[in-house]
Amino acid sequence: MAYTIEDELSSQSTYSPGLVQNDEELLRIFFHPEHIVNNVVIETAIALEDLQSRGFSVDRRQYARRDITQQTIDRQMARLPEKRQSGVIALFQCGSVRAIQDDEQKGAFIVLDKACEQNIAHASIYSAIPRGRGALRKLRSLLLPLLQKRCNLEDIFP
Repeated sequence: MAYTIEDELSSQSTYSPGLVQNDEELLRIFFHPEHIVNNVVIETAIALEDLQSRGFSVDRRQYARRDITQQTIDRQMARLPEKRQSGVIALFQCGSVRAIQDDEQKGAFIVLDKACEQNIAHASIYSAIPRGRGALRKLRSLLLPLLQKRCNLEDIFP
């Protein structure tokens, strides 16, 4: 595997299972009706600030645990119960995220390992370079189609 900027930026904490590989499946929790309208994940489900600086949080399926995922869903639903009536999980490939290109035909996103003691599966998606809000909105619209395949907790953790 060729050296990339993701190698340099990835946290690689002592809890890390290693760099996020292209063939890995990623999980992202969304809530109905806050993030899903007419059975479609809407653009505002992806905060521009997440893509720019905070990180758009995902979990690496092969390292994810049912109990941690359920706790996250329960905790987030309790924060805004009127907007978060049910939680669903988007399932998508890391390589699909990295394949999205910007206007200069360069990789638009990086996916970094952000493992921590409480959740070794944690990773984050970021814009590959600093961008303005308009450019981030455009890239968000390219990421959105990947998030439309949704599953229940039982589908991920039989």
